[in-house]
Amino acid sequence: MLKQFSHPAAFAVIAVLATAPAHATEFLKAIDDVPLVTGLTELPEPMVFESDQGRVVRTSAEGQVGASQVSAFYIASLPSLGWKRVDSADSLAFERENERLNIGVREPASNRPVEVRFELIVKLASTRLPE
Repeated sequence: MLKQFSHPAAFAVIAVLATAPAHATEFLKAIDDVPLVTGLTELPEPMVFESDQGRVVRTSAEGQVGASQVSAFYIASLPSLGWKRVDSADSLAFERENERLNIGVREPASNRPVEVRFELIVKLASTRLPE
């Protein structure tokens, strides 16, 4: 006999796992609902700033993955997690309700790993991002 779940958080976790791309096996630790491209490793010690206005989380990941592969992954996968792509001159940018996610990809000139920077800005409902 199957036990039914009625808790909204359980549905959210199931929905995220069901919609995550097959090649994303991990999620960022600092921003727990953003998948991590296979081949990238999140760096320790993210920066987290919280105030009465909201929260900012910055974390980075690196690995031997092409910059175009990283960009294509997030463009394809984040909309299924509720993110909508928005225009930005210097990074991939996505918005979801009162959240903005900026993803910057830096591909080095040599055999060094690609660096991906993530910045999540969460504004309180009273200071929502303009639509």
